[in-house]
Amino acid sequence: MRAAERSFYFASGIDMADKKSGKKKTSKKSENVVKENSLVYVDYVGRTKEDGEVFDLTLEDVAKEEGVYKEDDRYEPMLVAVGWNWLLKAIEDELVGMKVGEKKTVEVPPEKGAGPRDPKKVKKIAIAKLAKQGIQPIKGEKITFGQERGVITSVLGRTVRVDFNSPLAGKTLVFDVIVREIVTGKKEKMKAVVKRRIPALPDEKFEGGIRGKTVTIELPKETRYIENIQYAEIGIAADLLKVFEQADEVKMVVTFERPEEPKEADSDEE
Repeated sequence: MRAAERSFYFASGIDMADKKSGKKKTSKKSENVVKENSLVYVDYVGRTKEDGEVFDLTLEDVAKEEGVYKEDDRYEPMLVAVGWNWLLKAIEDELVGMKVGEKKTVEVPPEKGAGPRDPKKVKKIAIAKLAKQGIQPIKGEKITFGQERGVITSVLGRTVRVDFNSPLAGKTLVFDVIVREIVTGKKEKMKAVVKRRIPALPDEKFEGGIRGKTVTIELPKETRYIENIQYAEIGIAADLLKVFEQADEVKMVVTFERPEEPKEADSDEE
């Protein structure tokens, strides 16, 4: 599931960006155990408790078994900075104390997931208004109207009823989670953060380092051709400042070298 879809499913009155207050004291031995602010890779399968329907997952084989596989989706472990709500807070809380390879089932009630259903978010909209935006009045169609995303639940003469609640609102969610890796080392953390925002970029194509309070990321000039790269870079900077709390700034460097002039062909000797 892409980030935009995840925000649609979990949009609610709950502030998903709140940082947890306080830090837990840990010993040196805790390096092999997930702790607050750890950077970890996890795999998971999310289902609704009521009917067992899979709504989000990172495992390709499970996606195929469940009949929810999509060719254009990326199936790989998700990078999570524990305590920063890159995943649901209720799940991140349960990651603390887990070891690499450990599995856990986490049950998330509506108030900690997508929130309760709100009857006020079910609205009637004139078909004429939808037509102006090129939207067909078809039951079950997912639409974006103004700044809201919803689903047409019924067609009523000249109007339609649209449910702007999250599809998961009011539902208890069950996640089967497994910790795959705990990322350690400054350069490894930098690479993991960059790959989170630019997943197709090979590891050998970028470098990173930190000196004092400045994190520097060197990106190849090829990234200039990636669509919306500026938003990816903003995300990388924000993520790095979360991961490296001692840093005050992030610099991204792209180097363009002067192209070599074509060599003139040697003239044939007479």
